[in-house]
Amino acid sequence: MAAVVASVVTAVPGTAHAADNLPPEQPLVQDLRTNSEPCATGDAPAYVATEPFVTAVLRDPVEDDQPSEANMVSGEFEAWWTDASGAEQRRTYASSYPLPSGTAQRWQLPPDVPADTVVSWHVRANDGTAVSAWSSEGAGAACRFVIDRVSPNAPVVTSEEYPADQYRDGVGVYGSFTVDSPSPDVVAYEYGFVGGPYGTARPAEPGGGATIRFLPQRNGPDYLTVRAIDRAGRSSTSVYHHFFVNAGRAPVAHWKLADAAGSTSAAAEKGTAARAGT
Repeated sequence: MAAVVASVVTAVPGTAHAADNLPPEQPLVQDLRTNSEPCATGDAPAYVATEPFVTAVLRDPVEDDQPSEANMVSGEFEAWWTDASGAEQRRTYASSYPLPSGTAQRWQLPPDVPADTVVSWHVRANDGTAVSAWSSEGAGAACRFVIDRVSPNAPVVTSEEYPADQYRDGVGVYGSFTVDSPSPDVVAYEYGFVGGPYGTARPAEPGGGATIRFLPQRNGPDYLTVRAIDRAGRSSTSVYHHFFVNAGRAPVAHWKLADAAGSTSAAAEKGTAARAGT
């Protein structure tokens, strides 16, 4: 009789499922996020402005699916780093309740995670009977991030064509504005002129300056507002570069183009006549 019950199956018309449970699948690195950004691994950690939330899509094998039964898994997260004394610190979190397979599960990192320190994290799935491999095992990798709590310094704005607080020509004359923050981790400058345009200028490398081109469409006072953005997404205070635009240079010459057919020149209302072919 013992031999008869050693292998048990549940029978449903047309199907058969082994009673043995399969462990959940190992979480994939491409299914992991630090805040909303993809998992950063190796020597290129993500930079974040504060303690992030981390997210993982967890799955149980489809072979474990049972008729009229949800396939549920929960998440077990771990984060670790080396403190100033050289000791490893580790924090853990387990989901409060399981969720259907294929659902994203998340953990808000605790407030004692230090800034300016590389923090690693990984996750595994638990179906209540068995656990998966950690996402960092085998061909996987640990996700890494650094908390940056310091905002960048405000940029300095200079322009040869439109220096601060001066009138310059003018409408229809392009100007270049150089923006540069002394902070070494700035990756973008967000800017806007009165009435537009608005945009983002990016330096060639972190910490560098950038150039903004602008064509005034009207005379009078104007200003450029700029703020620096660092790699953690932190923003500097905004700076304002006020300048004044003249009405523009008067035309050197003006032609009505009302000359008789066959004329080889165009009479000028102002300036010299224009000759064909010149």
